[in-house]
Amino acid sequence: MMSKVELGDIFELTTEKGNKIYFQCVEVPFDTKNEVELIKVFYNLWSDTPTELKSIIKSDYFFNRFPLKSAVRKKIVTKIGNYALPEYFEVPRYYRTINFTGDAWQIVDSKTLKRETVSKLSEEHRKLSPWGMMNDTLIIELLEQGWKLETWTFDSMY
Repeated sequence: MMSKVELGDIFELTTEKGNKIYFQCVEVPFDTKNEVELIKVFYNLWSDTPTELKSIIKSDYFFNRFPLKSAVRKKIVTKIGNYALPEYFEVPRYYRTINFTGDAWQIVDSKTLKRETVSKLSEEHRKLSPWGMMNDTLIIELLEQGWKLETWTFDSMY
């Protein structure tokens, strides 16, 4: 039987190269039929499972939607523990995505779904996580290539 996915749960995803990727569940949707969980993905690749969860949590990260409950059910990821989210934690409101023409960015307000098109990203925009959802294959591919928000370009993700 599948254990319930809870806020703060930390999961391990093992790559074909044997690296380990970690992420933390930071939002569980109310409408589980149409939404998936929001996770905090840590950039570091690990060769062994860390002995302390704190060493994972203090790593750099980005946020993304991920079908976590499905990945747990299919044994794609393994829960390794839970690290409580800080009291002051709030999920990000703004995200970014590539404009459908591929020559500009859109800043998405996750509460209103309004989009603002920008041709050049500010330093604040560069820190915004991707809008949308990733699967385990894309997360692995990006992290093994050294992808980071700050260096994300029009052609470096898809």
